Amino acid sequence: MRLPIFAALLGSFFASHSLADDGATITVTVTNIPGAKGDLLIGLYNSADTFTVTPLKESPKVPLTSTDPVTVKFIGVEPGTYAIAVIQDLNQNGELDKNFIGIPKEPLAFSIITEIPRGKPDFEACSFEVAAEDLEMEIPLTSK
Repeated sequence: MRLPIFAALLGSFFASHSLADDGATITVTVTNIPGAKGDLLIGLYNSADTFTVTPLKESPKVPLTSTDPVTVKFIGVEPGTYAIAVIQDLNQNGELDKNFIGIPKEPLAFSIITEIPRGKPDFEACSFEVAAEDLEMEIPLTSK
């Protein structure tokens, strides 16, 4: 009878320690949501080449049913440099809609910066460092 108890304790020891080695968790809370319409699209990027094009990780689409803040987690993020982009996809087509001169027609936001520049912001301006510890950040949506 002692062997199964020892095996269970040993298994729980390794399970708890393997979670710590799987990277950090980034908790993102999106605020300032202007209306309960559409979906929130949130992407985590790890390079200037892929920024706003191909996310390293994406949260599932978050259907908006209120203007309350929305929190998502990116789990297992390895140490490195990252940036986050958020879109309120009003028409649920899976992309940021722009007018004929390229100005976004849907609310959006990025990590670190609070004012959206003309054109796409630089990865470096939006980037932050992830070490071994977990991070929490608040990102308010803005309309252009």
